[in-house]
Amino acid sequence: MGIIYFCRPSRHRAISIITKGLKLIAGLTVLVLFQWLGELVVKWTGVIVPGSLMGMLILLICLAYPSGLAAIVGPVSNRLIQNLSLLFIPACVGVFSLGPAISLQIPQLMVVIALSTLLVIIFMTVLITTIGAAKND
Repeated sequence: MGIIYFCRPSRHRAISIITKGLKLIAGLTVLVLFQWLGELVVKWTGVIVPGSLMGMLILLICLAYPSGLAAIVGPVSNRLIQNLSLLFIPACVGVFSLGPAISLQIPQLMVVIALSTLLVIIFMTVLITTIGAAKND
């Protein structure tokens, strides 16, 4: 495939690109709507959970039941996961700009990192064991 392939006008290829773009926009719209729904639930119930997390929990519940929602959200979620490292750049910049303030809290940060890593390892062990036992039954 040379440059000629990409420069050649093709109605089918243009429609394919538009269709892919619309699928990504539809998936992104669904994700934003679930985030908004989570914000509403948190506001109405007064639960002390971030609204975006509540929205993702509601989305997880909806994805657990068979529907076309997974096909809509799938392409955009794959794109977001592929570019996930870009979403951490603002946090890294904040860490570098707040160096002196963070250096005072290094012992606390190390304890939190160690404990959270240990909890994740324990949780994943229990989860994998449970899933393995369920598949064997």
